[in-house]
Amino acid sequence: GLGSLCMRIHGDLHLGQVLVASGDVCFIDFEGEPARALAQRRAKSSPLRDVAGIMRSFDYLAASGVASGGAGQTDAAQTRKQAIIERFRQVSESAFLAAYAQASKSLPHQWSSPDDWRTLLDLFLLEKAAYELCYEAANRPNWLPVPLHGLAALGARLLPATQAAGSGFAAVVSLQTAATRAAIAGEES
Repeated sequence: GLGSLCMRIHGDLHLGQVLVASGDVCFIDFEGEPARALAQRRAKSSPLRDVAGIMRSFDYLAASGVASGGAGQTDAAQTRKQAIIERFRQVSESAFLAAYAQASKSLPHQWSSPDDWRTLLDLFLLEKAAYELCYEAANRPNWLPVPLHGLAALGARLLPATQAAGSGFAAVVSLQTAATRAAIAGEES
């Protein structure tokens, strides 16, 4: 994006590439996105691509949590669990974005307006969810609802409320949430 900092990035950053040990954080597996050509993986890019990777990873963590350990739970217990996991996802995303904004405010970005970084992040979130859709279709079809839910939620957030309601995004998000739980639970059986 215009005014965006370009630098070497991880290229495939998600929570599975983050290790926490002795009060420190380490990133692993710097080979970049395996589906990209080596020249693309070596090219400088916006660090917001890696931010988008972590943000999308929170959705996968939440989907895993919803699907695991539910055998024998009452509907009320499942509902409480889902609410706790959704709250954790929201708080994690918010805390991560706030920490990133704080840590990066001294970097040499030249945004036209203070909110331009968020617009570029939204683009990278859409790009990442679309990549996940292709990856899951080819490798783990039972996980397809996770990127579908992510795309629907992004669409609902990015479109004005009247457009989102008229185009059925709320219904899609609700259906995808149910499909995610069912698909992942079926995969674990």
